[in-house]
Amino acid sequence: MSLGADIARFIVVVSVAGLCVTTVSSQQQSMAYNPIDDVISRLNVQAPVPPVSRTPESIVAAFVKTETQVRDALNQHTFKRDVVLQTIGPNGEVTGEYIRNSQFLFDDRGNRIERVNFHPPSTIREMRITKEDIQDLAGAQLLGIDISETSKYKLTYVGEERMEGRRVYVLNVEPSENPNPHNMRNRFFVGRVWIDSTNFQLLKVRGVVEPHGKQRFPEFQTWREQLADQLYLPARTEADDVLHFPNRDVNYRIRVRYYDYKLFASKLKITELDEPGY
Repeated sequence: MSLGADIARFIVVVSVAGLCVTTVSSQQQSMAYNPIDDVISRLNVQAPVPPVSRTPESIVAAFVKTETQVRDALNQHTFKRDVVLQTIGPNGEVTGEYIRNSQFLFDDRGNRIERVNFHPPSTIREMRITKEDIQDLAGAQLLGIDISETSKYKLTYVGEERMEGRRVYVLNVEPSENPNPHNMRNRFFVGRVWIDSTNFQLLKVRGVVEPHGKQRFPEFQTWREQLADQLYLPARTEADDVLHFPNRDVNYRIRVRYYDYKLFASKLKITELDEPGY
């Protein structure tokens, strides 16, 4: 994947003073991306840019570039995923459970496939686990924003926070168009992402997946950890939310673990570079 022309469609809402940017490049992929100056110049900025060296639009551009490289690296890895979906009773007891333990591999054509290793019959009775739930497990709940389709989203730079002792940038993510409840296959992440201020890698995702239609989906959080070389890859997803159906409320819990990452193809290394002018 590369940045391509879609990055020009990002709408960056400038709401705070910006800071100084370092960019992240890939040893293997660096020639596939536009220079960061060109990326920033093609972004559609709707608000005045603060008169300082690091700007919200440059932060967004650096994040998009870095996340594209991380996705390329993730696509070169196999990994395992253990899923536990539960309904919770009024006293905190587990009333139903769905378990799906899988390994994500590549077929002989290089396509990623899921090999289900353990999947006993579901005991959940208060709601139905749908194909959209399974789609979200491997989509937005694993990755957050779909970086390969940048035209689908609008990013707003929110500001800075401290997370586990490090300075992070916070971006708000919402669809560029309202999700169509009659097209449940086209899923959209709506929420926020937290990115490292030094290497622009994504550290945490929090939000929901839309559209809902007649279904209900929980707010979830996905954390990434440094699991392979300098890459931060998904480590766990959690949700504990009350889903409001027309006739009942259901306390729904998600626990997902991603582990045993192994490089399948050529190695892609993320490094930091000093960029002049930021």
